[in-house]
Amino acid sequence: MNFPSEKIEVVKLADQVAAKLQQLISSGEYKKGDKIPTEPELMERFGVGRSTIRESVRILANAGLVSVQQGKGTFVADASVVTEPLHQRLRRANTKELNEVRHMLEITMVQKAAENRTEKEVKQMRTLLNQRKKAIESQQQQECLEADIAFHIVIAEASKNMVLMDLFKTFAKVISDYFQKEYPDTKAYMRSQALHEKLCEAIADRNPKKAADYMNQILELD
Repeated sequence: MNFPSEKIEVVKLADQVAAKLQQLISSGEYKKGDKIPTEPELMERFGVGRSTIRESVRILANAGLVSVQQGKGTFVADASVVTEPLHQRLRRANTKELNEVRHMLEITMVQKAAENRTEKEVKQMRTLLNQRKKAIESQQQQECLEADIAFHIVIAEASKNMVLMDLFKTFAKVISDYFQKEYPDTKAYMRSQALHEKLCEAIADRNPKKAADYMNQILELD
């Protein structure tokens, strides 16, 4: 299947280390007032050089997350302002939490898509459902999963709500990993194929209520 091209950003080592330290603070390993490890300790922990550690600390200091005290060390300034990246937080969530968020997100998404979809987006949805069906018939689990996720991403785009779309695209990465583990074959996809097709037609007919009903039935099957 064809996906739109996306540029891959090169993330500097210092940014990666800063993100790791931020995650450790947000998880509670380092609390407000705690002294973080020394440069040699951080160098050993992350396997990077001194200049990388210093730059990562400077990034956190500029963001107000740590305070560098000359001759004493670096201390957590205010853990309450640390925001853990959404994709990391989602991966820590339990199944019940994920299902609840997915329900709220996707029900709203299909309703907005039914109101705002274009003919081009409906065509894309139908094409992806055909690919999903062929993958089911040929028992190609990976291709089926990819078509399924792509179908729901088009729905997110059809909602015309940029925040909703960005949220779902982040959430889709976690859903994809979950489906990969929970559904090693195409049986689960086969059970919901007809409902996906009805969902697509409800969106095509600009019927938010029916779209929400079909999406709810799909979620109950998963």
